[in-house]
Parts: sequence; C-alpha cells; structure tokens
Amino acid sequence: MAKLIDLHTHTYYSDGVLSPSDLVKKAKEIDLAAVGIADHDNIDGLKEAIAASKKFGVEVVPSVEISSYPSSDTEFHILGYFLDWQNKAFQKALAAFQDEREKRAKKVIKNLNNVGYLINFGDLRALARGTIVQPHIAWLVINDLENRKKLKADFGKIPSTGEFIVKYLIPGALAYETRKTVTPKEAIGLIHKVGGMAILAHPAWSLVKKENGKLIFDDEYLDQLVKVGLDGLEVYAHRENEEDTRVCVEHYLDLAQKKKLAESGGSDYHGFGSAGKDLGFADFYLKVPYQVLEDLKSKNKQ
Repeated sequence: MAKLIDLHTHTYYSDGVLSPSDLVKKAKEIDLAAVGIADHDNIDGLKEAIAASKKFGVEVVPSVEISSYPSSDTEFHILGYFLDWQNKAFQKALAAFQDEREKRAKKVIKNLNNVGYLINFGDLRALARGTIVQPHIAWLVINDLENRKKLKADFGKIPSTGEFIVKYLIPGALAYETRKTVTPKEAIGLIHKVGGMAILAHPAWSLVKKENGKLIFDDEYLDQLVKVGLDGLEVYAHRENEEDTRVCVEHYLDLAQKKKLAESGGSDYHGFGSAGKDLGFADFYLKVPYQVLEDLKSKNKQ
C-alpha cells in the first residue's frame, strides 16, 4: 500500500480542534506518513508537533498559512513549507499579523452586536489559543443559546460555521471588516526569506467561481502570482463535491506541469466544523501520495 500524506492541517493554535500532539497521533492512527501543520499566521504548535513526530513516527513538515490581500475584496492564502520557523524576524512578523486579527475581531464583534447577535471578545480570546480566525467567531455565535432565535430567523435553521461565515464575515458581508495585511508578493517574500516554498492554498476555491453550475477558472490571476514568486499550487485539494474536485485537480495538475510549478495537496483539516475535509481525506475519494512530498523536497533544493 502506497504511503499517504496530508500537507494542509490545522491545530488549536489557529482554527483546528486538536493539539499538535493529538493531530500527529491521529495521523499515525490512520497510517499517514507525513503531515504539514500550517496554522494561520502562526507557528506556535510546531515545537510540540515535531516532538510528537519522534514519538509517533510521523514526519512533520514545518509549515504556515499566511493570509494575503491583493485588494480589499480578494484574499489568497499562501502556504509556506520547509520553513526556518525559529527565525526571530519571521516570528515577529507573524505576531504582528495576529495583533491585526485581534483588532479586526473587536470591530467584527461590534458589527455583529449591532445586528442583534450576542458575542463578546473575552469569550473569543478564551476560545482561541493562538490566532483568531473567522470560524472561532462563527462558532461562538452559533453555540450561544441566546442567539438561536435570530439564527433561525436569518437562516431558517441553525447554520454551520461555513454558512455563517459566508453570510456575515466574508468581504462585502454585513459584519466584515478589513485589517492591515500583506500582499501576496509580501507573503511570498516572507516565506522565501526563511528558506520556504510558497504554495497557493486551495486554488480550486481561490481562483475558481461557479456560475450556473459551471466552474470558471481565473488562470490570469495565477500568472500574476507566479510573476511575484509563487512556487507552486495545492493541486490535490477539494471542492464541494467529487465531480467538481476531479475537474479542478485535473486543471491545476495540468497547469502546474505546464508552468513548472510545484504540486502539493492536503485536506485543510480543522475538525472545527469549517470547510476542510477529514484528516488525510479519510472522508473523501482524494488522497495525496508521499511522492508529492518527495517532489516538493527535490524542488526546494533546486
């Protein structure tokens, strides 16, 4: 049986539910050979994860996921692999990103309060061990019993965290607030400075729209990202169903090969009711072979 990996996972240092140790242990239990722990703007879990990797015999790829904004209404997540994550300047930059997330969260909470939802920053800070992200805010609102009446009025039911995020927290939504961020070029440059590879996370979402049941690919934007230093694509990533996933995987695999870009893949595992799949795509047809990691390592040495 071929060795499998998952290079896009999250711990409770951003919007995951598991500790770094428990995530590595879970990877061992489902026979994954390697995991990339890529918390949002945060590397606080890597020391614990690397220690756990020795205990459980699962390779841990030091990673991060940096949010970047080429404009106020467009967001790209850049994955960094093989980082010198102990670099002090790098850690300082990530800490600044987290501070900006806190400032934005306070504004978002005020906006949600203004439209009738009960949520406060103290509860949010207690829930989020590290980086504050949208699923934390959505989860708190949804799980407060005093919000049930308004949620049912707004959604016709109790929504998922993803549904709440789409209605209230994405660009253009009622509670959305911008924050001081970096451009894709700056995020890529930050990753390169610490010896990492910069990979575009989930292009099947970031660069694809679905209109009238048809997937529309924005490959021109990808060209712009490549021009500012992007090293590769998260080819093996999911859409909302198997059919659309197969179309996207085939499209981005072909593009990566034509443009000589590195190929990566992962489930975006959170275990927190957000948009990711189960660890290692255990709940989905898609799987990522260890050869993907070997190829990434080879390209990183070039």
